[in-house]
Amino acid sequence: MNDAHLHLLFNHFPIVGSFISLAVLGIGFILKNSTVKKVGLGILIFCAVMTLPAFFTGEGAEEIVEEYPGISHDVIHEHEEVAELALWIGIFAGIFAAFALYFEVVGHKLARLFTLLTLLINLGCFVAMARVGNTGGEIRHPEISGKAAPTSESSSEEEHE
Repeated sequence: MNDAHLHLLFNHFPIVGSFISLAVLGIGFILKNSTVKKVGLGILIFCAVMTLPAFFTGEGAEEIVEEYPGISHDVIHEHEEVAELALWIGIFAGIFAAFALYFEVVGHKLARLFTLLTLLINLGCFVAMARVGNTGGEIRHPEISGKAAPTSESSSEEEHE
């Protein structure tokens, strides 16, 4: 397994996980259920940790794919910039989630405030992670950017219409 493979393996955790955490945490708030909120916070902490291998395998993945035909260095650079920002947002969200989880477990009066703030930070985290995933997808998936060449089948269908 090389860094490109590992990068593709790890990068889904922060994206999908932050969304799942957002949903679980939101449901916990709506239901006023501390256990559900704790699960959402735990998922977010896990996702913050998984942001690290996703980020740090990116450089090795770049080294592998940067010389492939059709790979844009500008798109890779944009992905790197967005990923660095999302890394810090993810770490911040994870740290905040850890404090919120602690306050939820001990029943501290700041639990509700910290959990609500974590929910809001997690919303920003998910948006940042989704942007990273989109820019990463553009590196090898031209259909994401809308620059995919039509297939010969779709071209011939258009000529007949």
